[in-house]
Amino acid sequence: MITRKSLSDPLIGAATKWNVQHSNLKARPSPTPTTPCALPPPQKCTSRLVKHTSTDIISGRIAMTLQARSIKAKYSKSAAKCRTLDFVKFYIRLYVVPGDDGGVLVELQRVIGDYLSFMYDCRAILDAAEGKDVIMESNEYNSKAMYLRLPVSQMSFVCNDDIVLEHDLKTTQDEEDIINITSELLSSPQSDSNMLGMESLVSLVDANLTSKSTAILAAKRLVCTRHESGNGPFSLHNYAMSLIIYEDDHENDDEDDSSLEEDATSLSMKVSLNRSIAEHTRRLRTHALMALSNALDLLNSEKILCDTISASKEWYASVLIPSLIDNVKSASSKPYDATLAARCLTSLAMCSKVFASTMKNNEGCKNAGGGGGCLSALESAGQIGRDEFELLLRDVERCQSTLLGC
Repeated sequence: MITRKSLSDPLIGAATKWNVQHSNLKARPSPTPTTPCALPPPQKCTSRLVKHTSTDIISGRIAMTLQARSIKAKYSKSAAKCRTLDFVKFYIRLYVVPGDDGGVLVELQRVIGDYLSFMYDCRAILDAAEGKDVIMESNEYNSKAMYLRLPVSQMSFVCNDDIVLEHDLKTTQDEEDIINITSELLSSPQSDSNMLGMESLVSLVDANLTSKSTAILAAKRLVCTRHESGNGPFSLHNYAMSLIIYEDDHENDDEDDSSLEEDATSLSMKVSLNRSIAEHTRRLRTHALMALSNALDLLNSEKILCDTISASKEWYASVLIPSLIDNVKSASSKPYDATLAARCLTSLAMCSKVFASTMKNNEGCKNAGGGGGCLSALESAGQIGRDEFELLLRDVERCQSTLLGC
């Protein structure tokens, strides 16, 4: 929980990565005869006028809130470009307000992504800018589905024996058919079908969102190179693992040359085809990591992970684990991917002492890049999480504890 005391700390600006000076602020552009539609009027729901507070404290409060909510941000003199865990992208801009009362106008602009998810974070950021308490339940935030607080199988309408669901899954074949629908979406030549298929796969391997038996079956097909039921001509395993292992060189679209100081309208118009393709690929890859982390965690909790991947242990040790360490090392540019990779490493280390030893000794991890092995990568990622991404810090510390305890 971010408290009023922590948000009112006079040194908060200097202690965070975003320390904006009042002299760097500009007035918000107003319509003129030459540019009558330069910017729409500020909306009350996405902007807030903060008075009697120095600019560095306001920016520090915002940066602290972004870190606590695990929102990746790229900062400039008076603006920040942000990306949430729900793939919502938005900008935060600070403007000086002329006049006797003055103050600082904090304005957020959504570029892409779900509106409800955006407003969920927007209100918290604006409240923090004013110094209000922002409640963060660290043990639950981003660890459960936004609207589901218990597994579907435990809900009252499922537990009631008098109610028979028309589409209730009766047999293993019914469950196979559901998974095969996801496979068909992923094998489609249409990019929107591929995205829908990956989102479906993430849900299928989550026991909170489907029946446990279906989740286990889907998880087995995902983690096994050859599952006994057969993947048919299309392999869930190969599709997801190829996204994780083979990273697109043009995938990182956050390191562009656009100035965050430009007007919001001009920024929103700078969307190239290449950047859209890179964003699509990046989302697919993140979903693949989400599905893998869910699958490994589920099978590990059921004590069947080791047996499930026993025939593929060499591939996991020599190919997948080095790739996951690479993802941890990319924490500065892709903190959420690094978070999910750390979760996968934790499950694998808990499953097998051989895997844990491989990670600690860097055996078979020659592709994991320079700067040491898994523990070194986790240490660096932990520092990034401490400064910028709370969720990353929690999962890195859990992975470190698991490895050191093996």
